[in-house]
Amino acid sequence: MGEIDLIDIRSQLEEEMTWRSNEIRLLRNQLAYIEDDEDKKRYRKALVVMLYSHYEGFCRTAFLIYVDAINKARVLRKVANDYIVACSFAEEFKAYEDASRKPKIYKKIFGNKLPDDTKLHSYARQVDFISNMHSFLDKPVTIPDTVVDTESNLWPVVLKKILFRLGLPYDAFKEYEGQITMLLNRRNGIAHGRDKEGFDENTYSEIEKATFEVMKAVIEVIMSALKEKRYLKESC
Repeated sequence: MGEIDLIDIRSQLEEEMTWRSNEIRLLRNQLAYIEDDEDKKRYRKALVVMLYSHYEGFCRTAFLIYVDAINKARVLRKVANDYIVACSFAEEFKAYEDASRKPKIYKKIFGNKLPDDTKLHSYARQVDFISNMHSFLDKPVTIPDTVVDTESNLWPVVLKKILFRLGLPYDAFKEYEGQITMLLNRRNGIAHGRDKEGFDENTYSEIEKATFEVMKAVIEVIMSALKEKRYLKESC
């Protein structure tokens, strides 16, 4: 198992947030060229949509950086925590759940005259899974990107799902749930035609500040998990 370069990971995360912050700043600065207050309010609607896009994009990328770091470290399943192991067993679980698959041991016993017994088929797959468990656990984890699913609406509950799957503290963003919900409500309000008038400067500033606070919190959660090696079993 290799060591994870914490400095490099933080650099990747900070760079990811910096370019997004710079882009929002560039777009926000265009307000100086708009004279009419109503036009400014309408322009801020576009800024809120961009803020949500960067919030979702940043969270997905940040958690994938975490996943990639663990994969590249070639952490063995037998020392990884149960959540990480479960994530890495995607292919094995898929094979186990395949009702049409007949394990070798089943064919060895019954030959070509396989009994049409669904329960027995399932049991044979269970035996096959258990018999290969040791070899499965000796392999390094390979977490698929699909484990980070933002579901196109990264509500607090969706963020919790991602944290849960990765074995991270599922309540890590509890104090930010209000800000996240506000951003989603505003973004959806624009999409659904509720916020037609746009936003004044104070409202927009509050939304922008909250969005980047959440991004910073994501970085700290990931860095803390890597520093404390929470991807490993507690005894390791």
